[in-house]
Amino acid sequence: MQNRHDLSAAALAYAELGYAVFPCIAGTKHPLTKHGLKDATSDIAQVEAWWNETPNANIAIATDGLLVLDTDGANNPWLCQDRNAELSRGAVAETPRGGFHFYFRQPDGRNWPNTQSKIAPHVDTRACGGYAMLAPSVFNGQPYRWLPGFELAEPRDKLPEPPAWLIQMLDRLYEERNTVAQSAGHSIPTGQRNGTLARLAGTMRRVGMTPTEILGALALVNQERCEPPLEQREVEKVARSIARYAPNEITVALIEDHYGQQFGRGAENIFTAAAKLTEEYPDMCRPIIHGLLREGETMNVISAPKAGKSWLVLNLALSVSAGTPWLEFPTERGAVLLLDNELHPETLANRIPRVADALGLPVSAWKEYFFVRALRGQLEDLFRMESYFNALPPDFFKLVVLDAFYRFMPRDMDENDNGTMANLYNVIDRCARKLRTGFVLIHHTSKGIQSAKGITDVGAGAGAQSRAADCHLVLRPHQNDGCLSVDAVTRSWSSPSSFVIRSAFPLWIPDPTLDPADLKKPQAQARSNRSGEPDYVPEEETWTVDSFVKAFLCEQPKTKPAILVEANEKGLNDHRAEKYIEKALARGLIHRWVFGHNRAAYATIQQPELPLDNPEPQKSEISKGEIVAKALRENPNLGVREIARQCGASPGYVTKIRKEQAK
Repeated sequence: MQNRHDLSAAALAYAELGYAVFPCIAGTKHPLTKHGLKDATSDIAQVEAWWNETPNANIAIATDGLLVLDTDGANNPWLCQDRNAELSRGAVAETPRGGFHFYFRQPDGRNWPNTQSKIAPHVDTRACGGYAMLAPSVFNGQPYRWLPGFELAEPRDKLPEPPAWLIQMLDRLYEERNTVAQSAGHSIPTGQRNGTLARLAGTMRRVGMTPTEILGALALVNQERCEPPLEQREVEKVARSIARYAPNEITVALIEDHYGQQFGRGAENIFTAAAKLTEEYPDMCRPIIHGLLREGETMNVISAPKAGKSWLVLNLALSVSAGTPWLEFPTERGAVLLLDNELHPETLANRIPRVADALGLPVSAWKEYFFVRALRGQLEDLFRMESYFNALPPDFFKLVVLDAFYRFMPRDMDENDNGTMANLYNVIDRCARKLRTGFVLIHHTSKGIQSAKGITDVGAGAGAQSRAADCHLVLRPHQNDGCLSVDAVTRSWSSPSSFVIRSAFPLWIPDPTLDPADLKKPQAQARSNRSGEPDYVPEEETWTVDSFVKAFLCEQPKTKPAILVEANEKGLNDHRAEKYIEKALARGLIHRWVFGHNRAAYATIQQPELPLDNPEPQKSEISKGEIVAKALRENPNLGVREIARQCGASPGYVTKIRKEQAK
């Protein structure tokens, strides 16, 4: 493991030489600060503060005014063509994958952008608008290393210029890029790049272009017209954000001429096509779980957090692997792929044989049929994983299980957005159809008791997920402890009757003696507030603006994160709680208090004016540290960045609180 003192000392040394540096998450190339590259600085105090807060942070350098030539592979054929000696004029670092970074300063008057495989395959450059990792940073467990005698030990103006032939090559690429940009349209300057790309993406989305098509087009515009180009991750963020919205169906139909495609050949062909369809598909898709799921279909399994879903998932996977019934539903035997991003590999290895033993299944019954990929700690979303699914052989896996579904959602997406959720299910449908397999998505309910909701309304996030799935199976708490009521709505089967399952750890078994309609009901709970009066907590689904204010606000100011934490405990998600706050402000039921620099809180009375002799504002009753500490205790499986987002804190601050709790 990299010595944290080496990283801190190296970062300070680079800053003292005048290089603009910034921290990245330990072991990765992802910026740790809010604005990433834009936060790069040579200010010694700031650099020291960053690495004091996160000693193991990797070191990145802004490459404005520099040229970092990045070659992949120790035996890169381009590098082997007598170029190595000419390029080794200044600092040279070996990268974790066996390639090299060659450091130069840009000649006066040059403003080269970043390039990717423009010079030669697997040869990139980092220049204006880019950044590079510096030794002794670590990536994928391997460090960056300066070659002996070629360390970065002098300021930028002392670095050599690139060889003349490389300068000519980069000048030619820059001129060609400007020529293409002029022919395609105006160049896009700094300050307008994100907005322009978003508007272009919006136009493409309205006419029905797919997320992949939009990203490809934006990447080309970024390289050819943006001055300087944005980082690729910024372009991907714009594409993901716009792809959440549904295309305009009328515009798509007009642009793609749907009428001409489907009806232009005469009415007779319409009936012929329908008849041909019945000939081509005389039978339904083959069943996987009889009564619930077929090949090419998707099933949601929804229950409250920590209700025992992961054990039920292993029961399902082993049952299909062995061809035995699951919750008394017959299954067809076939290979199962479990993609688990919640449990550590060690935990899975411990649980699988325990469930198999409880089911009475010897290892030979499932050994050749059950496959697992542990993804915890790896940021893999469904849009990125589509290429992974496309690489799998069709007809090999009978079932693919995603546990937990919310962790496969893109980092910046809103699970309450119907358009985004519909796009995710489109990806799953394509993969299920191509692989001829069934997908099972393990998801969670919103907080609180779900008994008052309809079956298709159970599940955190947008309602599109229940409509998009072919089977929506929900498990809700029963009045009897240790029992869950099971309800399902199916598309290609008659929906099964509801029933109850009882915990027989590590299994769940049906209990026909219990009434599935006997759901656990929400109860009003009393808490003491600062005035000594019990807080009013209405039953779920009966919230109003007035009851929200009465339950969560008082004369003492509270920050929004503090209000959201309390609201979550009572079954309200962040989106609904924020709407109630907005409506309460509009009606004058609550007032916004301002502390210091852009720090806000809310109370039922107006903020008093501060006396002239007391310039210090009153502090909120709940500190940021208390909010973060509470969120860490209640959500031990969430990552630092997600906790930071929920609490309005920096990742470094969350890490600091987590370390204090560990002590």
